[in-house]
Amino acid sequence: MRILFITSGYKGIYDWFESWIQDELKKEHKVSFYYFSLGVKELESILKTFKPELALTLVGYKIPKIMLEILKQYEIKTSIWLTEDPYNIDRSIGIMNDFDYLFTIDSAALEYYKKKGLKRAYHLPLAANSEVFLPKKVSGEFKSDICFVGYPYPDRIELLEFILEKTSYKVRVIGNWSRYLRSYWQNSNLNIDEGWAEPPIVADYYNGAKIVLNSHRPLNLRHNKNKLGIAGRSINNRTFDVAACAAFQLIEFREDLSNHFIENEEIVAFRSMKELLEKIHYYMKADKEREVIANKARSRVIKEHTFQHRIEQMLSLIGKP
Repeated sequence: MRILFITSGYKGIYDWFESWIQDELKKEHKVSFYYFSLGVKELESILKTFKPELALTLVGYKIPKIMLEILKQYEIKTSIWLTEDPYNIDRSIGIMNDFDYLFTIDSAALEYYKKKGLKRAYHLPLAANSEVFLPKKVSGEFKSDICFVGYPYPDRIELLEFILEKTSYKVRVIGNWSRYLRSYWQNSNLNIDEGWAEPPIVADYYNGAKIVLNSHRPLNLRHNKNKLGIAGRSINNRTFDVAACAAFQLIEFREDLSNHFIENEEIVAFRSMKELLEKIHYYMKADKEREVIANKARSRVIKEHTFQHRIEQMLSLIGKP
């Protein structure tokens, strides 16, 4: 298949997502990558010379409508992977009818699209790149008892403060955390590695931690674009990344967790602060049990949750009559 992969227009992790997806697509298909900032003339030139059968993009919020209209004029199938649902679903709703195929990372968002009559809407979570996220030995600068990588949402700040107050474990957080944990700067148990870390470095932190903490973005965040108040059911892509490293994680429970991992066999979840604390204390001492669970999680990722699996699933659904 000839596939036109259109940039999302977002940077940071999206540069990595788009590179990984391209790598997978190129294994079996001819791919042309298009930056929509190049304009309409460049798009039409590609359509005439490359003659794609499918146009694929992530997020979709920034793509000019005129370009989608041109793709339809050329009778090219269009597919979008909505990777910010349900937190920005207000924006997703504005474009949900602009594509032939819609894939969302959240099952609650999918339920909404189905209610709105979208017949070609599907649930497709993100995944791990197992060549980036993999088991490896790391130096002391990446080691910790408890590690968290991510944005300091209020719920997460509360979670980290709780752990620092209730335990004496060595905690390492990676991200823009300094201003939010200012009152803990003098705490010898806290290490803050300030700033965004690229995926290969994140994998080092996961490999260096005894426990990786994994919580989800809150529903009521003021930055969200979710007037409908749709509560996310699905796990985040961090879940797959940590598991691919064969690193042990404690994940905040989500309804869809059991669709991807066997709880207490391949992954361990918590449903309250009290349960989190109990499981931290238990698993911090259970070295062998942590290792067994983490290795099973990696095996599950390699078997079912890589970008190769997701791309194959997407193209299989698009290829159906």
